[in-house]
Amino acid sequence: MASSASRPTVAEIRALFARRSLWQSWLDIEAALAEVQAELGIIPRDAAIEIRRCANFDHIDETALAVDMARTRAPILSLARALGAACAGDAGGYVHWGATTQNVLQTGRTLLMRRAHAAFMVLFGDVLDKLAGLADSSAEMLTAGRTNHRHALPITFGLKVAAWIEELLRHRDRLVGAEPRVFLSLWGGAIGAMHAFGEHGPEINRRLSQRLGLHAMTVPTRAGTDHVAEYVLLLALFSASCSKIAREFYALMADEFGEVYESLGDEVIGSSTMPHKVNSKVAVQVIALAARLRSQVPLALEAMQPTHEGDVANNQMLYELMDTICPMAYELIAEMDQLLGCIRLVPERMRSNLEISAQFIAAENAMMVLAPALGRSHAHDVLHHAVTEASSTGAALTDLLLQHDQVRKAIGEPALRSALDPANYTGRSAIMAKEMAAAARVAAGELRQR
Repeated sequence: MASSASRPTVAEIRALFARRSLWQSWLDIEAALAEVQAELGIIPRDAAIEIRRCANFDHIDETALAVDMARTRAPILSLARALGAACAGDAGGYVHWGATTQNVLQTGRTLLMRRAHAAFMVLFGDVLDKLAGLADSSAEMLTAGRTNHRHALPITFGLKVAAWIEELLRHRDRLVGAEPRVFLSLWGGAIGAMHAFGEHGPEINRRLSQRLGLHAMTVPTRAGTDHVAEYVLLLALFSASCSKIAREFYALMADEFGEVYESLGDEVIGSSTMPHKVNSKVAVQVIALAARLRSQVPLALEAMQPTHEGDVANNQMLYELMDTICPMAYELIAEMDQLLGCIRLVPERMRSNLEISAQFIAAENAMMVLAPALGRSHAHDVLHHAVTEASSTGAALTDLLLQHDQVRKAIGEPALRSALDPANYTGRSAIMAKEMAAAARVAAGELRQR
């Protein structure tokens, strides 16, 4: 099991991208750069030690730094000056050696994205665990399968959950598979060709990336921002699946269905004016958050179109995305986890709603039982006409079917009634539910061990 420390609050993930945390990530990168350059003999080892010692707000005045940044409008220049001034001796002269602003701004944010992503994936495991429990508990729970808002075939509720699990497992695969492409350091100097680093450029790039726990770009161009856009797109896809699940619950909470509800305690109020109302609190939050997250996609696609070898306008779009998308995604998955924890199923209402279609909902089964004797098309016609007559007259479907000589010759009354019993025609619903519950638990365990 992952520790509680690996499940930060939403506020803590937001704080990751707040000013002090962001600036500290820049200081961490400046210190790491100095250490790598000292390893390669580019700067003195003692200078790197001193830069590391001073790369924090115990040695730098945050308020004074903010004032200087506002004056210069060049945040990394101000940061490098402040760090250099804090260092003893001549160590400060080696701060930011050969680097450029975007190297630090973007790579610092990528460090924070990676930390937020790690926490996100732990909660992803929790969501899969809850879905596994829901699939197991509802594997045999009879309900109406619906297409185009109408009763289609009988299933178990576990089949719905099984489908959600498999969809989320695909998202898990996408997010894990994208990590080497998304979490990239940007370390190529002013234009990406490592001008100021000389022959040491590739090795600085490799070592610094490794030290930071990121992946190195072979051509660290400032104009290559597709990796951030990809992450936004993947989170948007994930958000759509979360919204779909939440919307299903939201619809099934309606009084006309009453098949699920959110159990949030008696103190939760549904309406300020209608005492009887018990409105959704969590599903609606998931739906709204997911929509907000998806709205970031157009900005991501704009941000990956800078001009030439670098473009500050697009950088500003990119930084806004990086600061916004991770806290938003973490809040979404936290709400999703809460939703799955508070949702309760009402099998009695599922069964009573299923009874609206009575034997009609299993008509396909009767058709397939009769098909060997009557032929599939003829069996379909017989069932269709019988259902139409039963709907208009109120007669029992079984009685109408047994009026046909061909039907009586093909099947006895007990077998026909059994074929038209919805409980006997749920396909592989229960099997699939249990299979995907097991797969979800395996995946959840793997995510916690990463």
